[in-house]
Amino acid sequence: MTTTTRLDPSILLSDLAAREDHSRGFGPRRAPGPGAVPLLGGAPSADLLPLAQIGAASQELAADPAALVGALQYSQPTGREGLRAWIARREGVDPSRVLVTNGAFHGLSLVFDALLDRGDEIIVEDPTYPLIFRDLQHHEPRLLPLHLGPDGFDLATLEAQLAAGAHPKLLYTVPDFHNPTGFVTPLAQRERLVELAEHFGFVIVSDNAYHGLAFDGAVPADYPLDSDRVVHVRTFSKVLGPGLRLGWLVLPDWLLAPVTRLRANQDQHSSAVVQALVERVVGAAGNVAEEGAFDRIADRARSAYARRFDLVAALLDAGVPGGVETDHRTGGIFLWTHVLDTGIDLAAALQLARTRYGTDAALGRYFFGHDTEDDRGRLRIGISHLPPEQLRAGAERLVEALADPEARR
Repeated sequence: MTTTTRLDPSILLSDLAAREDHSRGFGPRRAPGPGAVPLLGGAPSADLLPLAQIGAASQELAADPAALVGALQYSQPTGREGLRAWIARREGVDPSRVLVTNGAFHGLSLVFDALLDRGDEIIVEDPTYPLIFRDLQHHEPRLLPLHLGPDGFDLATLEAQLAAGAHPKLLYTVPDFHNPTGFVTPLAQRERLVELAEHFGFVIVSDNAYHGLAFDGAVPADYPLDSDRVVHVRTFSKVLGPGLRLGWLVLPDWLLAPVTRLRANQDQHSSAVVQALVERVVGAAGNVAEEGAFDRIADRARSAYARRFDLVAALLDAGVPGGVETDHRTGGIFLWTHVLDTGIDLAAALQLARTRYGTDAALGRYFFGHDTEDDRGRLRIGISHLPPEQLRAGAERLVEALADPEARR
């Protein structure tokens, strides 16, 4: 009997599947121990989810056999007509430009697939949402960092790079309540970036996941959809719940067919049942709720998040040695804070927070676009996912960790 060597089945993997994951995400993670109160969350608080509205929508759909049968059949790649019409009214566009997705990240992936070839150059805010690199790394892009300071973007440097011959395909940006900083891009900078996009030929991909969660007052209009260089990426996750896995794209005419084709070839369409439920929750079906229902749900959440932001900011400022500076109290679901005492080793403090005090947060180093161990004194804290009493407990534990003598350099 001939003995043969069994080949490692991993050799069957494609180049993409075998490629090492170089994205750092939010850093190494460990399962929280019993009683832990981590401050990492980017999800809505359980007490602010629209449980009654979703329950009523479910009952209404179940009580209408014809509607239920329709929702259980195949649908179209772009989404159900009622939901697309509701989105189109909010966005001020024709429904033909709307494509319903499985959340914002799915929408971003479709746009990146439609625009990027390996090695293409892209503009990415610095700091930025780090999980975006999990998808971008598949295209192995060359990054052109756009520095975001306290007063906005360093557009002068970007313009000089473009004039010198940089050829980016797209700009990825979070215009409202930026993740992680909370910054709201001023109208003048939005207008200038559109001018640059149209002149130099790149696409602005506006990932506006936190739209509607302003703490006080209005924010500038999103990047204008009358430009054929603008894509809107939105989601229902931060208001109705991420488990729905539902969002949308608004695309310029020239991108509609390519993105729709890519989408149809991947998963055909988003859950028609979930779309039918959301239609009823937001008023697109005209029965359970009237137009404006989504904004009322968001209004309740944003008011609560403003109070929770202030709670955490006050605890940090009062308890952290040397105090903190908390940037951009504008809206959204995160607090980006600067620990002023440079003698505090934030990495050591968070290690203590995890192992001794039962909490966690995200180090600043993971939000900057290049590998670095420099946190620049920054922490990102989730303020949306916990009710106030738990949020207070988590913040107090974080303060203890930052004040611990073992966290000193």
